[in-house]
Amino acid sequence: LTPPPQRYVVTRWYRAPEIMLACKDYTKAIDMWSVGCIFAELIGRKPWLPGDDYIHQLTLICQKIGKPREDQLGFVSSEKAKRFMMRLPETPKQNLKQYFPSESDDAIDLLSRMLCINPAERISVEDALAHPYLAALHNPDDEPVAGFDFDFSFEDEHLDALRLKELIWEEVGCFRPDCLPVPGRAGGRGKRK
Repeated sequence: LTPPPQRYVVTRWYRAPEIMLACKDYTKAIDMWSVGCIFAELIGRKPWLPGDDYIHQLTLICQKIGKPREDQLGFVSSEKAKRFMMRLPETPKQNLKQYFPSESDDAIDLLSRMLCINPAERISVEDALAHPYLAALHNPDDEPVAGFDFDFSFEDEHLDALRLKELIWEEVGCFRPDCLPVPGRAGGRGKRK
């Protein structure tokens, strides 16, 4: 098992098991896991999976949710990662009600469907929004689904201090058009609206 890059340390407690098990695909299920961790933190009033490192994180997940059977690890492409998971102590599937005894059955059901170790078994965003626990908040007329993948290529731009200031100024201009145009760079390279 190869540890993930250190830049992810701040989000470890919310990181889906498949990321720590060296899976290559980034899917919506990863985000649902994180939402489940945040949901558990909100109802429990403290971080629910506060791992010290990725090994401890995976161990905590298996202790609190239950260690998956080998046939549930089909999403793990690394044999080394599978062997690691199979060496963890046997822990049966856990009833999350023991951790959150004052929560409704609907809350526990939603949480348990968000925190499935196998990403293919995790609840989808659409099904989570339609879950009975969220019935009072669910509004299918105001929950648009994007028909395309989001383009993150803007993150590839090199941002020096001056470019960052320009972008902030442009953002302010969205709310205060009288602030535009953006002041130019020395030498006339500034963006103008």
